[in-house]
Amino acid sequence: MNNKKKLKQFMICLCCVFCSTALTIPYLSYATTQDDLDNANRELESLKAQQQSLSADLSEIDSQLQSAGSRLSSLEEQIDDKQADVDALNEELLSLSQTMDEQYDSMKLRIRYMYERSSSDVIELLLTSQSMSELLLKSEYIYQLSQYDRDMLDEMEANYERQQAAKEQLDTEVSELSSLREAALNEQENLKTLLAKTQQDFDTSSNNVSEAEAAALAYEKKLEEEKLAQERAEAEAASRAAAAAGNNNSGNGDITSNINKTPISYDTSDLAMLAAIIECEAGNQSYEGKLAVGSVVVNRVNSPRFANSISGVIYASGQFTPVASGRFTIVLSRGASASCVQAAQEVLNGNVTINALYFHVYRSGIDTYGTVIGDHIFY
Repeated sequence: MNNKKKLKQFMICLCCVFCSTALTIPYLSYATTQDDLDNANRELESLKAQQQSLSADLSEIDSQLQSAGSRLSSLEEQIDDKQADVDALNEELLSLSQTMDEQYDSMKLRIRYMYERSSSDVIELLLTSQSMSELLLKSEYIYQLSQYDRDMLDEMEANYERQQAAKEQLDTEVSELSSLREAALNEQENLKTLLAKTQQDFDTSSNNVSEAEAAALAYEKKLEEEKLAQERAEAEAASRAAAAAGNNNSGNGDITSNINKTPISYDTSDLAMLAAIIECEAGNQSYEGKLAVGSVVVNRVNSPRFANSISGVIYASGQFTPVASGRFTIVLSRGASASCVQAAQEVLNGNVTINALYFHVYRSGIDTYGTVIGDHIFY
């Protein structure tokens, strides 16, 4: 009996066993565990979204804090410059005030001299002129002396008023800058407080994400154990059925023959998904193990028993626990490793290395069927 005929007979026996044992083998319920896993995944997605939002908030607050620091530094420099101008004006005002006092004292002395002497003395001074030109000169001198005092005093008073106005303006600007500086300091302190609070929330969120991921992985392990227990029961039932039918080949041994190496059409999304599931299931296995996992997915696409697309096979309910736990989504989001991408591409291009539709972690002394590659058994 050739291999193809034996395989056909085995599949007929297996179908009969499934139909007959459906009433005798206890059904392993996944409901409670799967519900817990779904809840954990929903919580994980929510926490990751919260963490992304907090991360964005941290970046924004840090940017605002840097801007506030820059504004504060600029205001400090402006205040220092304005204060230097105020100090310079104060010195000028002090010097001008002293000059005005001296000029005023000099003018008082001259006025006092002129008034203490009788007006007749002034007239006599003028009349003793030897000529008209001398008279005019003396008169002009007396006028210019008086006018000089008046002009100088007016000019100094005008300068003083201008300097005083400039000082008042500078004082106002310094006061405004100081108010802005105080506001900038308050903003900076508020941002520091907000940054510390957001960082604390981010750290808490990170811890929650880690705990949720650990819970998802724990549930994934439970699902895998339940799945293996059911597959073991089915395999043992199939073995008993094959033995009862007088077929000594119950599916044990190598299954690398009769491989369909026809390439299938795919796009970049299919390649990314296949590479991601290879990394999730065989990331720590040899390259041969990676090709074998990819081959199982492609074999399912080519089998009428499964969906006819990469996404349909991978997302089929209850088939790949990394999909249920959320690890598949994480790897798919960041991109699989180079070796897993290479293995996926080879398999999609026709390098299917094993004629198997199933695989799981190999259990020595328990699994007596299929082909063992690394830590997995394929059947």
